[in-house]
Amino acid sequence: MMPLFMPVDEWMQAFTPPFDNGIRTLLQRLYGPDSAVWTERCRLLRQALGTYREHYGSGPVLISRSPSRLSFNPHSDHQGSFVLYGCHTREILLVVGWRDDQQFHVSNAAPEFASGLSFDLDSEVARAPEAWEAGWVEYIDTPDVKAAVGELKDRKNRPAGRTGTLNYIKGALLRMAHERPGEVDHGLNMLIAGDIHYGAGMSSSSAIVVATALAANAIYHLGLQPKELVRLLGEAEWYVGTRGGSGDQAAMLLGERGKLTNIQFIPPLEFRDLRSVEFPSGYQVLVVNSGMRAEKSSAEKRMFNRGVFAYKFAYAEMRRALEEHHRAWNIASEVVAGTHWLADFNTSRIALPRIYDLLLAIPEHCALSAVQQRYPEAFAQLAQSFFDTTDLAELPESIPLRGAALYGIGRADRGMVQDQLLANGSPEAMAEFGLLTSITHDGDRLFAFDAAGHCQPYDGHHQRLSDAHLRQLAAAAVKRGTPEYQAARLRRQPGFYGASIRQLDQIVDLVTPLDGVLGAGLMGAGGGGVVLVVAQEGDEIESRLRQTLVERYYEPAGLAPDVDRWQPAQGATVLNVFGELPARAV
Repeated sequence: MMPLFMPVDEWMQAFTPPFDNGIRTLLQRLYGPDSAVWTERCRLLRQALGTYREHYGSGPVLISRSPSRLSFNPHSDHQGSFVLYGCHTREILLVVGWRDDQQFHVSNAAPEFASGLSFDLDSEVARAPEAWEAGWVEYIDTPDVKAAVGELKDRKNRPAGRTGTLNYIKGALLRMAHERPGEVDHGLNMLIAGDIHYGAGMSSSSAIVVATALAANAIYHLGLQPKELVRLLGEAEWYVGTRGGSGDQAAMLLGERGKLTNIQFIPPLEFRDLRSVEFPSGYQVLVVNSGMRAEKSSAEKRMFNRGVFAYKFAYAEMRRALEEHHRAWNIASEVVAGTHWLADFNTSRIALPRIYDLLLAIPEHCALSAVQQRYPEAFAQLAQSFFDTTDLAELPESIPLRGAALYGIGRADRGMVQDQLLANGSPEAMAEFGLLTSITHDGDRLFAFDAAGHCQPYDGHHQRLSDAHLRQLAAAAVKRGTPEYQAARLRRQPGFYGASIRQLDQIVDLVTPLDGVLGAGLMGAGGGGVVLVVAQEGDEIESRLRQTLVERYYEPAGLAPDVDRWQPAQGATVLNVFGELPARAV
């Protein structure tokens, strides 16, 4: 039997062909039957082990891995929505060895990242010991802790000596140490490797958090189960300054090879439900890298947090309107009492015309000064937590309340049907799945490109969020069985979040007119990264798409072509010869 810890050279031999039966079983369970995929994965593993040996020697090590994730309904896990995820073969590997002292030494196999970084937990806790005792959020919100995080942040597109990944290692270990006092009781040597594109919206940062947590869970015998880790690791990532949900971590921890998982949360971080579905035969997903990094630098964190911040007050305004009008609209008081987040504004609880009436009752845009006056306590708390300031001069002048509300509600409605469309798998169902993917992107869109490639600012949001248009939707919402009713359904409304950039919009507009393409949209937090393309299966379709992107996007931009076909992988694991996987009872 191969233990979880084994000397580096023995791991190297195990992952060198020809493979014994235990390794073959492991590789097949993680990556499927394609031996060419095994060869590439094992090459990456051997490189990671060799780099570890250069830094720390050939002693016993443990290996954890976390795949990149695909997301078809981003920005909505923290609003109570179902979010459809898949695990992709690209992954983060973490090679971990025992230390006899309290130091954590961290190196990175990628040359642009700094190596030889170190820290110890006692010194990190000592930055704010009283806050540490008070609670995790109290600790990470203290000025000294935020300053320490800021010292490691990378400037955008920093070419070398990057240190920001250390914050994700720290966040994971500190959160687990806070949860289990005294049990993270010695240091580690750690080597990060992998082939997830950094800043591509494929959640390389969350993969680092998950791989670190799985290694620590095994090494320190913490016994934390997947559902517990989903919540803890969502909170762990707050350490770096974002205030998102735990969807990416759940996707990696609970994902199954060959399936997509539709996961619902109790905001902001509690796991609620999971529905798995196989991706239908005859179709494919292509992952198009824009070459524009969507990094979690200070500016990108502020952009990401701006959207979540807008969600908070969009919900508050919708809830206020519901409380004010529910009697006149014959909405039961129990519905009001049971409404806790944007996903609760759905047609199983509130009639569709009334949802549009609620949207009409809130402003399209609202000055932050007005938000501050209406919700002074919540504004002060959230602005400080999300932006590190309550000074209106340093904050956006306004937030798109109506756009954010409809964006969140529309995503929630799409999340309830995306897996059902895949389970159906008919041409009509897949056409609808692709259309919803494109509609989702339109909620983030900032630019539009015509057939000749001419670009102009996109203003479709303003028309769709106008009072006149919402009244038209409310009127159509009572005409069941008609095309007008289908167009008025919440899932067909993009709303407005505005997380895209020109390059992502260009890629979407280049590929969606192609024969065989059903839909396309950005993935992840936006600001750069990749576009997911849903298409019919076929080498000719894929070849045409690649050629179009090379000729009209990559070559004019001076970028190397970068298009992957989705290769499903198993969720995050700690490796051993039997391929045993963490329990996924949910």
